[in-house]
Amino acid sequence: MLQDRTHKLAAVGWIALAVFLCAGLGQAVDSSDDANVTIDLPEVPALVANATSSLPEMEAKDQENATESVAETESETATSTEAATPPDEVSVGASDVTTADGANATVPETVPETVSETVGVEIGEALTATHEVCLNGCSYTTIQAAVDAAVDGDLVEVGSGTYKENVIVDKRITLRGVDTGEGAAVVNAQGNGSGIVLQAGGAVLEGLYVTNAGPYPSAGIEVVSSDNIIAGCSIWNSGWWGIYLKGASSNNTVTETIASNSVNDGIMVYRAPGNRFIENTVANNGDNGIQILESENSVVERSIIGNNTNSGISVEASGNAVVRGNVISYNKLGIHLSASAIDRVGPNRFIGNGQEMAVA
Repeated sequence: MLQDRTHKLAAVGWIALAVFLCAGLGQAVDSSDDANVTIDLPEVPALVANATSSLPEMEAKDQENATESVAETESETATSTEAATPPDEVSVGASDVTTADGANATVPETVPETVSETVGVEIGEALTATHEVCLNGCSYTTIQAAVDAAVDGDLVEVGSGTYKENVIVDKRITLRGVDTGEGAAVVNAQGNGSGIVLQAGGAVLEGLYVTNAGPYPSAGIEVVSSDNIIAGCSIWNSGWWGIYLKGASSNNTVTETIASNSVNDGIMVYRAPGNRFIENTVANNGDNGIQILESENSVVERSIIGNNTNSGISVEASGNAVVRGNVISYNKLGIHLSASAIDRVGPNRFIGNGQEMAVA
């Protein structure tokens, strides 16, 4: 089982650090209409580190490698953010670019804190019943069986362990992973299909690790409904997309979530308007960090976007997008805008990208 400091690194530390780095950006947004600007923040030498951790008691054949992109500060910045400082063994450098092919790291074990305050809602409010899932000794030994037994408003609580299945959430429930003493609750799709599909609107997905989603058109988490919250989750080693929002799904919030080492985009938004991505880490993906395509009114704020093979954030044919307060580092291209306005893009912090911004 991972040490506490690793948990803080993967699930909390970099979110806290992202907020610190971007706090000054948020103050500047109200007075700045200049999107194409690099903000003078305290020197940050690099984003991206080779952080490693392990899945709880997975068989060797099921383990996957992933690397996580993170930001590390020095001197007075590090002193003022002591709680978010990474361990000494984390190495940082622009040359550490790793994509989904051949990456070296494994999924963390522990589960993040609940994040209801972050998203401004009461997660699990008015739950009518709790359905416990564990590998041994519970009423349910698979997540899908518990979801099938639940009704709208229920809580499905998943204990430590690896659950080799694909989960379809077709009710307005809260599906929560908890560390019951043996590490994270992990959904392993075993290379077939999407790990979790949110079909019903108004669901909450919290504190789960999702790995090994299948190839195109699969995703670690696939969203085909509206008004959902994805909070404190981690998606690793997806065969195509980490998170995929599509089919007019709207008003979804993704927060404090890691999307790393996907073969294609970390987060893909296609014809899904009005979704928010707040305080996430999106790193080491084979194409774009976040791809927004034909999706109006999208918001990407206060996130760490690093080490992605193509663009950190790509916005195409998507009007009224808000992209600000982000740390965008060591991507081939920081922000790519195509047939999309720039008046609500920026300020953002750019570090070591091949090119900061391109507008077409």
